[in-house]
Amino acid sequence: MRRQHHAPEDGFTLTELLVAITILGIIIVAIGAMITTSFRTSTAVSAELQGSRGPKVVSRYWVPDVEQAGVVTPGVGGCGTERTPIVTMNSRVFPSAFDPDADPGDTAGENHTVTWSVVRNGQRLQLVRDVCAGAATPDRNVIVSDLTNATGNPAVEDGARPQYTITVTVPDRSRSDKTYTFSVTGMSQVASTTSAP
Repeated sequence: MRRQHHAPEDGFTLTELLVAITILGIIIVAIGAMITTSFRTSTAVSAELQGSRGPKVVSRYWVPDVEQAGVVTPGVGGCGTERTPIVTMNSRVFPSAFDPDADPGDTAGENHTVTWSVVRNGQRLQLVRDVCAGAATPDRNVIVSDLTNATGNPAVEDGARPQYTITVTVPDRSRSDKTYTFSVTGMSQVASTTSAP
């Protein structure tokens, strides 16, 4: 009698297949949870960075503006339009020795007006800085693009040099009911600075 040879059976048993599918499901759920957590963390970190960017940008412009201001007028506009003014600072800018077009005999300098104000842009409030030099068209910089509130505080005398503070509140995009509030103070370097009412 001849023996019949059967080919070995290849493949998985039903039990092995169910175990593999279960393990694969657990791995996919874990990876999905990690991806979801990383997206949430990324959004929160982005909102935190946006909030921390505000003080840096405001101080970058506010401090030099205050340092060179000869006249500071809170609540009054002087440069730019369509805004709620916080403060206007007037100063004299003198020609630089490095400017080839500068007139070395110019001792009066050029009138330099800077107005900090709040502007509505669609649904957002923005903190803007308008600069008027001479009779030129205002040059506008958006300092904070999403604003809740901004106020300019009156001078705080520190000896002969007054200090001026701007307080800014920005929304926290990661938590809709929260805000960031920060203040930046600059000290005038012009001994004769006057603060108009």
